[in-house]
Amino acid sequence: MPEGNAWRRVALVTAVVLVGSLVPVPFERRPEFGRFGPDKLLHLLGYAGLAASLADALDGGRPRRRTDLAAALLAAAFGLAVGRLQRRVPGRRDEPADTVAGALGAVLAVVVRSRRGGR
Repeated sequence: MPEGNAWRRVALVTAVVLVGSLVPVPFERRPEFGRFGPDKLLHLLGYAGLAASLADALDGGRPRRRTDLAAALLAAAFGLAVGRLQRRVPGRRDEPADTVAGALGAVLAVVVRSRRGGR
C-alpha cells in the first residue's frame, strides 16, 4: 500500500473511533451488562483496527517489532485521551474497562500482525 494511503486509513479509522466514542448517548447504561457490556467488543475491535493501521503506516522498512510496539502504545494512549474527552459528553463515562478493552485490542492486533510475518 502506498504510504499516503496508509496514513489516510489511519485518519479514517481514528475519526471513526473518535466520533463513535464521543457521540452523546441518550439512554442509560443497562445494569445487567455490569462492567462488560457489548461496547467492550466495539472498543476492542476499534482499537485493534487503529493499531493495525498505525503499524502499517509506520512500517517503512523499520523492524516490525518496533513499529508494532509504537502502534500499540499510540493506540492505547489515544484510548486514554478519548476516555478523558468522554467525561464532557452527555451519557458517556471514562470507564477503565473501556480503556483495557481498547489496549487489549491494540496489543492483539500487533501480535497477529507480527505472527503473519515479521522482520
